Amino acid sequence: MFSRQAHGTVYFICLLLAAFLMPVSVWLLSVVSLVMALNWLLEGSYRVRLGRLKAQPGIIALLMLLVMYLVWLFNTSDFSGALFELKLKLPLLLFPVATGTAAGIGARELRLVLLAFITGCVVATGAGFLALAGVLPAEIDNPRDLALFVPSIRLSILLNFAVFCALWMSLTDRSGGMALRVTLAMVAAAMSLFLFRLLSVTGIVLFVILLGGTGLYFALARKQVIAGLSMMAAAAAATAASLLVLATAWDTLHNPQHPGVNEPLVLTASGNSYTHYPEEKLVENGYLVWMNVCEEELRREWNRRSSMPYDSTDRAGNELRTTLVRYAASLGLPKDSAAVASLTAADIRNIERGFANPLYARPGSHRARAYELAWELARAKQGANPSGHSLTQRPEFYRAATGIISDHPWTGVGTGDVSRAFAEEYARNGTTLSPQYRLRAHNQYLTFGVTFGIPGMILALTLILIPWLSSRGWASYTFLLFVSIVLVSMFNDDTFSSFTGAAFFSYFYTLLIVTYSNHETQRRGEKIP
Repeated sequence: MFSRQAHGTVYFICLLLAAFLMPVSVWLLSVVSLVMALNWLLEGSYRVRLGRLKAQPGIIALLMLLVMYLVWLFNTSDFSGALFELKLKLPLLLFPVATGTAAGIGARELRLVLLAFITGCVVATGAGFLALAGVLPAEIDNPRDLALFVPSIRLSILLNFAVFCALWMSLTDRSGGMALRVTLAMVAAAMSLFLFRLLSVTGIVLFVILLGGTGLYFALARKQVIAGLSMMAAAAAATAASLLVLATAWDTLHNPQHPGVNEPLVLTASGNSYTHYPEEKLVENGYLVWMNVCEEELRREWNRRSSMPYDSTDRAGNELRTTLVRYAASLGLPKDSAAVASLTAADIRNIERGFANPLYARPGSHRARAYELAWELARAKQGANPSGHSLTQRPEFYRAATGIISDHPWTGVGTGDVSRAFAEEYARNGTTLSPQYRLRAHNQYLTFGVTFGIPGMILALTLILIPWLSSRGWASYTFLLFVSIVLVSMFNDDTFSSFTGAAFFSYFYTLLIVTYSNHETQRRGEKIP
């Protein structure tokens, strides 16, 4: 319909927009993806583009991942579920075909794409900071709420790629001038700061691994020993600081400042009897939560001070009475009318919002997140129900996944039956998880095993690794960075169970494969980021 040059221009604009929108809008990313597909269909020249695709065995290997999901329809019973799964995995078809058959992708285009992606991550970061400052109308009840556009775990993965791409380009790319390099260094620092405010465990662990790995790369591959050692030292310091914060949180959780508060009392100041629940071991800041409780007084005084009834739920969906008792315990107070009367207006708002400890009212606080993790681990150690706790419910996810794999080791359950298989396995294994928290594996390796069986899981991983290992640029920093992020994040995320995850994987993987196999780029001697 249009000239080949016009189609090429539309394609590259879509490529830049997709990179920019990945951390900003799933809906707009899907729209741009459809425009890219329509442009591909209208351009024609299918025989030429098929020839380009045949010359890219790495791209064909990536396409085989989607073929696996199609083949595994053979043992699927839930075809509506299969259709939903395939819709999420459309990027596994779109980007390899559109980019793998395009002409003229080289170092310059890759650099522009990375800059567009970094810009999108800066927008997501800036929006999160503005929400935290109260400039944007978003209620921030926990650090995950700072991810305004995509889920926090996915944003943390995208930010890691953006941070280290920006850092790498600022240190090594001479083509953009000093102003661009300084800007890239500054935005890398800002995104790193936001990543640590987001407090995604996956994101922070990934950041430390990548920082240490980047230092090792600088020291060994680029012979910049001082820079490399500095990064490795920073990674070691970040690890030590994180462990220290966790150890401090564990100590705060178990060692009260005033141990005498945990002694049982008989009567309140108003002459009413306290009730004690010695079998309950729940603590806040070292104080026993269900010691010295007078619910009669709590109900009366709370209903006097708040418009939210005592016998209702807080805004987080928890029993308000439990939130109140935990909050009072965290302050070292007996649970009676005097305790409620002593609460400030800010304390009342915190409890209404579902904060069971004043620490939780500080979104982005490392102390609060460390305390939350320590609290979850302590409750798991006591055998408490892990429902709703991101860290301690994951073993239940893994137990369900391994149970399904053991029942279907050779062929898995098929493309569309993954959700059904998890629901049935949770019902069978007697999990303590509440129904709304009976989720999938949150581990792409296990999800491969559930879907395809063990041989299929091995085949899927082989298809993921072959394009990288067979690429000319397999040892380049950008490729090593991307593959490291993918392989590490797959331990804690169902990468292909979301449109954003599948898009990130197929988009950048395809782009890197094509860039490093571009003969014209090699002849021009352009330096690939």
